[in-house]
Amino acid sequence: MARRTPLVALLLLMLPGLPQVSFAQVLLESPSRQAEANPNHETEQPDPPPLPEGMSLEDVLDYSDNPPPIGFPPPVPDNEVFSFMLFEQLEYAVREEEQDLVSWQAQGWAGLDYDKVWWKTEGSAGFDGTDEGEFDFDLLYSRLVTPFWSVQAGVQYSNEWESSEQSDLWSGVVALQGLAPGTVELDASFYLTEKADLRAEIELEYNLRVTQRLVLQPRIELGFAAQDVPKDLLGAGLTNSSLDLRLRYEFRREISPYVGVRYQFSSDKTARLVEAAGEKSEQLSFVAGIRVAF
Repeated sequence: MARRTPLVALLLLMLPGLPQVSFAQVLLESPSRQAEANPNHETEQPDPPPLPEGMSLEDVLDYSDNPPPIGFPPPVPDNEVFSFMLFEQLEYAVREEEQDLVSWQAQGWAGLDYDKVWWKTEGSAGFDGTDEGEFDFDLLYSRLVTPFWSVQAGVQYSNEWESSEQSDLWSGVVALQGLAPGTVELDASFYLTEKADLRAEIELEYNLRVTQRLVLQPRIELGFAAQDVPKDLLGAGLTNSSLDLRLRYEFRREISPYVGVRYQFSSDKTARLVEAAGEKSEQLSFVAGIRVAF
């Protein structure tokens, strides 16, 4: 097989003003030709790095097999404690034919990469007329099981009040929280109350970026009950639903004022129980508030 003539050699022969060099001399002085002419020539290798003073190579290899000394920093700092808190909703709601409400929904956590103490709270209170309201507080242990999903377990305390009367309820909680395909945020919680009632809540929300700062957030919240609970105006099956749409402007990622609308309604048996108690089974609200992260 014929060898290709080096391009550099041809260029040197064509340049004017250079000393006349024969084509054979250029070829003979090329590195490839020199290697062929002297196949036993060894390429120079760089010197190995110096060994620590007083140690041989065997000593260095044995030392590298031992665990790091006490106080040596880990190569990957994955055991630091971090914390985060988010007020997803902190708003004032104007309702049709009902008193206005101040409502909130927040959550936060503190812990390591995989294990965290997680808390969640939501509620509302009305002060324009009858002093009434309700709130829930969940205290959970959270374990990251996949890169986008956490399993949680703990307790919930619920409280409702109207004027001077109030009632509370304790429940055990098991939850699944994470990011579903399509970047849909999901939070599914299952409750077993101290009265042996089984309930569930599922929340879905999605952040649609209109611009880099303007975000439209649709949100769905569904409530379920395994049995009728007339005292709490709950019927078996799908109990209450909430459809929200909020538009926020992120001056900073941590601070975002917003406006929106919320439509809440009760379903089937729950709607009949609510109407029999003299309350409305559906409600439209206009909201304005701020989203804050720490």
